[in-house]
Amino acid sequence: QRRVRASLQHFHNEYEDAKAKLSMVATDTAKVHRTHKTKLQKDIRESRKYIRLGEDLLDSTDSVHKPPSEELLGKLAAVDQFSKIAKYLDWVKFLNEAVTFLDKRQSKETWKKCLPIYDELNCYSSLMEDTACSHLKRVMVAECRKRYKILTEMALKSFGTVNWKTINNETLPTILDNVRFLFKLSEPLCHGKPNVKLGLKYIFSHFELQFKFHFMRKVKTNDISKPEWYFTKLLSWIGENKDRFQQHFSILFKDENSATIKALLVEQFCELAVLKLSVDIPKLDDGLFTHYIDEVIKFHKELKEHLPLSHTKSPVLELFTEEKTLNRWLQLETISSFNFLSAVEADKSCFEERESGSGYPIPSMCVRVLSSVKAVGERVKVFPSLALNNSFYSLQCDLLKEFMVHLSDMLQKLGHKDPKFYLILNSVVYILSILEEWSYDQHYIKVSKFEGDKAPFHEISQSYELFRQDVQDSLESSISTKVNGLLSGYFKQSWILPNRLDTITPSCSAGLMELQQSLTALYSSLAPDNFLLIWSNLATSLQLSFTSKILYRSQFNYSGAQQFRSDMSAFCGIFYDYCAPSYFTKLNKDLEVLTQPCETARLWKGEGTTSLDSLQDLLQERNITLPPTEVLKILKLRSDI
Repeated sequence: QRRVRASLQHFHNEYEDAKAKLSMVATDTAKVHRTHKTKLQKDIRESRKYIRLGEDLLDSTDSVHKPPSEELLGKLAAVDQFSKIAKYLDWVKFLNEAVTFLDKRQSKETWKKCLPIYDELNCYSSLMEDTACSHLKRVMVAECRKRYKILTEMALKSFGTVNWKTINNETLPTILDNVRFLFKLSEPLCHGKPNVKLGLKYIFSHFELQFKFHFMRKVKTNDISKPEWYFTKLLSWIGENKDRFQQHFSILFKDENSATIKALLVEQFCELAVLKLSVDIPKLDDGLFTHYIDEVIKFHKELKEHLPLSHTKSPVLELFTEEKTLNRWLQLETISSFNFLSAVEADKSCFEERESGSGYPIPSMCVRVLSSVKAVGERVKVFPSLALNNSFYSLQCDLLKEFMVHLSDMLQKLGHKDPKFYLILNSVVYILSILEEWSYDQHYIKVSKFEGDKAPFHEISQSYELFRQDVQDSLESSISTKVNGLLSGYFKQSWILPNRLDTITPSCSAGLMELQQSLTALYSSLAPDNFLLIWSNLATSLQLSFTSKILYRSQFNYSGAQQFRSDMSAFCGIFYDYCAPSYFTKLNKDLEVLTQPCETARLWKGEGTTSLDSLQDLLQERNITLPPTEVLKILKLRSDI
């Protein structure tokens, strides 16, 4: 009941005000609100009805504990509706009064008095953000923006520019007061938020004037092909004035530290660069566009000397992350990189040897291509956007894949003994080492996580590793096939000989010579990791050929066994430049048993037939570690015991 009585009294007052508001619609400023006239007349007629409803409502609420009836709920809804109408009329009245006040005082002498009314207008506009009165909201916000623009222009024109070189103790207080006034001039729909941007615009107005004079008019210094001219000028201004800015204006930013205050200065000068770039970029051809990118990145890197470490935002860089500009950049970078790749391959000097840094030679084309791929990533590292960096990371991977295709095509035209073949294999090893190094770069780790990869360059590394294995297998197979072909007669050799020869078996010499020459060439040409895998695989496969095709399939007398052991010593000796003798321990143990004198061989064979334990004791005396069963198997190959 108390609530209803209070509302009823309020509605009586509003009824009287509503009639006054309707009369205001007839004034000169009512043109904006003409569409409301009919509605206002209707609302005023109904207001009488709501007052009567309120009086009836008091009569019907005889008990606060009685559940409200449908009729009561309907009357309450009607009261709420009238409350909204009354509020609506209040806002229309305020808008009308504000427009009248501002129109009368927008002159050189009285414009400052408009600030409180504009501030209230901005407050009303902000409060109407969620209102359903879309037309009133649209009119209110439009009026707010209009007055903001007028007041801003009048303020900046009235205050003039700030020439920092002429600031002294007499002029500084006036300048600071002007800045504080501009801080209070909140942007539309941002009521209560200091307009720091407008204040800074005034503080830096003299620099803006100079910048536009030199770089945005038809003068010699406004050369679209020389962005470095105005970047250099901006950097010069920053270096000369950062301490002066803090000295004069830090009092305006009491809650900020010195690093943040300096960042405000840098950002303001960057806005001048953005203003100029926004005009020039659409006019650039592809060559100049690329030049601009290089200069912008260079400018940003030099800016970092004046910024705090935590400050990463750059309006200049953000200009190049806009979709249209970024797509053009990525397209040009892609075309340029792939054209460079083709040009490198076609260059006659592409196979000139370069030092890898680990002692093995690589072709110059590998160095040039990797430098180009790295440059693509390095160029965009300064951009904080992971999405942008990911686009160029994908381009890097595409370039590496294309280079692998080029290397594969080249290999198809080369023989296995061609030095270029070895250089290409070294290229693959070198690229894998570089990709591993890049995989620990924090920049690439962040980018790959954004993409969802397991690790940086994971997929392309796997592709290169498979490519390396294929090339290596092909090289091993070529050498092994050639050596085994030369040993084909040796594999058919009879080992029942009257005497041991003074040299290796003639049918073996050609094969061993080919093996030695191949390993010597590989050792001097291949990366150590590659050579290690190749010689060890060759040693294993050829050793298997000798044991499976001769040792375990032939019959030997003592002279034949001695000759075979001599040949195998020559075979193992080829590898001793690259490994320890222990690498062939099993083969040498087998040959030691095979070449035992007849008496010893018969003794071991007899003891082994009777008792393996007895044979084990005899073997231990001679430091032979082979199992007795294997010893007996080898001794059965002797036809003379």
